[in-house]
Amino acid sequence: MEFNASGCFIALLAFTNNLIFGCVVKSIGVLLPTLRDQFTAQTWIIGIMVAAMGLMSDVSGLIAVVLEGRFGCRPVLIVSSVVASVGLILVGLASSTIHIALALAVIVGPSFGIIVVLSKVLLGRHFSEHYALACGIGHAGKAVALLAFAPMTQLFLDTYGWRGASLLIGGISMHQIASASVVQVKNPQYQAVTGRGDENLHSDNTTHTNSPKAFYMRIVRAIDLGILLEFNFWIVLMCNFGVTTAFNSWLLYFVPHLQVKGFSPTVAASLCSAAAVGYFLGTIIWGPFIDKGLIKCSTAMIISNLMLSLSFVVDPWMNDVLSYVFSTFVCGMFASAVYTLVDVLTKDVLGIERLVSAFGWMRTFFFARLISGFVPGWIYEKRGSYDLAFIVIGLLPTASLIPLVIGLLRKEI
Repeated sequence: MEFNASGCFIALLAFTNNLIFGCVVKSIGVLLPTLRDQFTAQTWIIGIMVAAMGLMSDVSGLIAVVLEGRFGCRPVLIVSSVVASVGLILVGLASSTIHIALALAVIVGPSFGIIVVLSKVLLGRHFSEHYALACGIGHAGKAVALLAFAPMTQLFLDTYGWRGASLLIGGISMHQIASASVVQVKNPQYQAVTGRGDENLHSDNTTHTNSPKAFYMRIVRAIDLGILLEFNFWIVLMCNFGVTTAFNSWLLYFVPHLQVKGFSPTVAASLCSAAAVGYFLGTIIWGPFIDKGLIKCSTAMIISNLMLSLSFVVDPWMNDVLSYVFSTFVCGMFASAVYTLVDVLTKDVLGIERLVSAFGWMRTFFFARLISGFVPGWIYEKRGSYDLAFIVIGLLPTASLIPLVIGLLRKEI
């Protein structure tokens, strides 16, 4: 039985990590106006700090590859959880924007990047028959964060001020320390057993391990550079690129887009709740069908990406609240579905033994964040409307399916 005590703790770890990371991002968004006024800084400076945290979170995925091979999953998870919590607490003690930027970009971001990669790896190693469902449970944490932590952070802010709110968020993040501590990690079954002949060979070669070439080869083996040359890796990378670009653009520009169309800020913010509900349902919509073999992961991926694109492309022709409730619900549901399916497809096409390097390299390609932040804003500056921007961004999830379709036609997956 996969959902035994060990499996439940691993699923809880993935859920908690997504919950806390979503809490941090959403909470900083709520605190942004207060931080801007407190430090008399421009809005874009606070925005850059948040972007730097996300960027460092992505780049640190490769660090997880090296640390996991050297120390193992559980110790790295526990230490990274402690470091992330300390970084968030330091935000509440900051006396300038530089201090906040250093805490978020140098401490919090990399720690969360390592945690996210390793929690996905643990899910892939433990679950087989119910892997899609387990991935969905993990991603559901972000949906809960979208629903709960915006009003909760506002309550903290009104009651204790921005410093007290930051300290409370840091305290909440400590829950992931407990989640990491109770995880039972088994040694990967693909690890090779070293025999006497291998030991003798190793002892004969110890004099060469300090050479520059040997050092370089150890690094190459650790980060698995060869995965970048495999077509199957680019299949999952492009699927991840499409959904990340689209959904991040939605998170950044949906509320400003509605305000340009004439909706009040209150109504625009309230419509985001529909996406959060859809996001929660999307994490589990495909899991039971895939686990039971009723539908292939690739088929579910194609359907979900097409529906996600559709929710963006029809946006310019919607002008009432009811239609936006439906479209944002669809956007959230199929965005979370694609995120979940990317994890499942990665294990299917690359194998369990390469999950660490696969997830690490996928997070390293951070261009999706840059495009999602730049392109819609640039189009708005040129045309005075977000309509074309939503169409262009909405087509990316569909375009990202091209490698997957090629792989299916070649029968490589």
